[in-house]
Amino acid sequence: MRSLRLPPTVTSELRLGSRPAASGMACLALDDTPERERPGRLREFFERLGIRYDAERLNGDPVEVDLTLRGLPGIQYLSGRMRGNYRRRCEKADPTEDIGLVINPGGPLCLSQGGREIVLGGGEATVVCLTEPVDAMHRAPAHFRALRVPSALLMPRLAGWQDPFLRRIPSESAALRLLVNYIDQTWHEKMLASPDLQHLIVSHLYDLMAVAIGATRDAAESAQTGGVCAARLLAIKQDIARYLDQPDLSVTAIAARHRCTPRLVQRAFEMAGTTFTEYVLIQRLERARGMLMDPRFKDEKISTIAYDSGFADVSYFNRMFRRSYGESPSDVRAQAHRSQ
Repeated sequence: MRSLRLPPTVTSELRLGSRPAASGMACLALDDTPERERPGRLREFFERLGIRYDAERLNGDPVEVDLTLRGLPGIQYLSGRMRGNYRRRCEKADPTEDIGLVINPGGPLCLSQGGREIVLGGGEATVVCLTEPVDAMHRAPAHFRALRVPSALLMPRLAGWQDPFLRRIPSESAALRLLVNYIDQTWHEKMLASPDLQHLIVSHLYDLMAVAIGATRDAAESAQTGGVCAARLLAIKQDIARYLDQPDLSVTAIAARHRCTPRLVQRAFEMAGTTFTEYVLIQRLERARGMLMDPRFKDEKISTIAYDSGFADVSYFNRMFRRSYGESPSDVRAQAHRSQ
């Protein structure tokens, strides 16, 4: 992914919100910039990306800025630190009609818009309208995340009976937790290198945002086989990796940790073309094979490697290993060490 850092001229390939958007990244750090120049630099940063963004200090408080913006077609992800008391003003010349999902990892974040106010605690989120002025006050550690999308693409997915703006999304929200974890695991260069994966990830993010905010029945049902299912499977696979060495790892235990039913776990794997049992077996075999080929474990007993990979029965391990790789564990180890 292309990385841009001020003060270069940002090309039209990276645009925000309703405008055409493509993959890209832009960064802005103002720690070494005099305080009086920071609002101007912030405004310049966003103007070069295609929108008018004017931030002014409130009550004379200093504003600390360290931002990273990553763009994909139809969605932008802004993360970093913006500490202080400031106002984001919308310019009439800004034609974007976007909404933002603001996620607050930590530090009280006070947002005011349209005569309403909300104070977000750690892990909480809310929605703001990005065509209207927003006042914000963020105290240390002042880290935040924000997903910006065209309102015309997201609003039809939201239940019409509720106003999503400045409504608290609690940190306990399962959909919000899935969304944050999905961003952490997918939004990096390796995953975003493929245009097909880009569009799939954007689709999943729209699903997860809609469910976290409050989706229509149709959008919620669609998300269960789309973004929610993909995010849940990703989180479950992470959990499996953490507990892979435990022989009693079970679908029931995984489901309990993820606050869902065992059937939901099984269904997530079925939709990916496998089963929970098959996936765990492959991961354990891959871990064992990696250890057998690693010179750091050349003196370790094969039975110990099998146990450390989560196998309770060495005979079963040997049988499954030969079936998967066409060789015995000792043969793989010998061949790897001969080539080193």
